Amino acid sequence: MSWGYTGMKRFGIVAGAVSGVAALAGAAALVLSGAAPSNAATEQIRTVASSNSAASTPVRYKTRFFIRYSEGNHAMAVLPSTWRQVELGNWQTRFDDSANNRMIRFNVQYANVSTVTALNRKIAALKGTRGLHIVGTSTVGMNSTNHQGRMTVSTVVYTYKSGNTTRWVATRYVGQQGSKNAEVEISTAGSTADSKVLGAVINYATLSLALAG
Repeated sequence: MSWGYTGMKRFGIVAGAVSGVAALAGAAALVLSGAAPSNAATEQIRTVASSNSAASTPVRYKTRFFIRYSEGNHAMAVLPSTWRQVELGNWQTRFDDSANNRMIRFNVQYANVSTVTALNRKIAALKGTRGLHIVGTSTVGMNSTNHQGRMTVSTVVYTYKSGNTTRWVATRYVGQQGSKNAEVEISTAGSTADSKVLGAVINYATLSLALAG
């Protein structure tokens, strides 16, 4: 992977901006509207409330460390401060908000294929999913706020039926340091009412993700 640990210093979150922000049809939740992590993000950053009054507790963020792949070396990203960390093994971690049935999941060693190829494979794999509706797709360039340079980000947003409810999902494939390969897969899921807050969660995570030592 292009951002493996090689004499890499410990990172702080620095200010940055999204370039070519995704204009997904009907998926405005993935638009940052100029918001990006700053140095204050290492403690707490902006709160984003769900549009669902029954689950309107604002989400508070901080820098969190996970996927410890060797002594003193780990992944890091700006994430909800209270979501429970679950190590899945094989470079994968999930953060759960069980009270509101929502999550974000990382695979930081995904595949040696382009982000577009990974996106197309994901869409093909969704075929036959009950109640599937593809809300939108995009491939855009973003600038990392955590020293990972220019990123290529391919995203699919979709909904599907789970029992009597509709689930909202955003899955994206990320190449960092100018790479167009899908080095990272990030997915977030929850209710359709939580699409705005989940869009913010995955954007903060994408922009701030890095491996560090």
